[in-house]
Amino acid sequence: MSQKYTAAIFDFEGTLVDFQWQLKPAEDELRRAFAELGFDGKEFASGNYATMWNAAADLLARQGRMAELRRALCPVYERWDLDALSRWAPRPGAAELLCRLVAGGLRVGMVSNVGRAALASALTRFDFARWLSPVLTRDDVTYMKPRAEGILRLLSHWQVAAGEVLFVGDSRADVLGARAAGMPVAIIRGGECDETAFADAPPDHMISQLNELVEPIAGR
Repeated sequence: MSQKYTAAIFDFEGTLVDFQWQLKPAEDELRRAFAELGFDGKEFASGNYATMWNAAADLLARQGRMAELRRALCPVYERWDLDALSRWAPRPGAAELLCRLVAGGLRVGMVSNVGRAALASALTRFDFARWLSPVLTRDDVTYMKPRAEGILRLLSHWQVAAGEVLFVGDSRADVLGARAAGMPVAIIRGGECDETAFADAPPDHMISQLNELVEPIAGR
């Protein structure tokens, strides 16, 4: 067996665990919170939890006001993270896959739009933490996926070429973020996005179970 990739970057929710964020009520609350800060326009009327944050960050980062955004909005995001944490369950074979990849000599990291507090708790609970390094959360970046900031930072940390690393996720944002970083991407069904969401942004691999990743990652 010769490895096709030297490393893999995983998303978290919807990928290694089931998707439990309650999108509609969470995004309704976030829209109200952004409006209270004076944000309006198309990005906030129809954007999702990540694209609304990124649109606000586009404006405030240039003004040195990201701390203000985090103070106002992070408590809302964190409340919905913790709500999801109370229900998350690992995808079948998730810990086994991470162990197998690391044992096979691959680097394995994570870039997630979930915040640090909930993610750290979940990674410990499900015995994922020891296999993942580094882990970048929403709190570690200015921009969430579908922006590529977190992915590019991890690639830079590893000093590896994007084409040598497979991104594994469950959402359209994961495909767009990986593509923006120049990476191949695998999507697991049954996560944040219905399969129709990938019609104009198809991944390199579409899988139903995590164990299907062994062949595309390792190659034969």
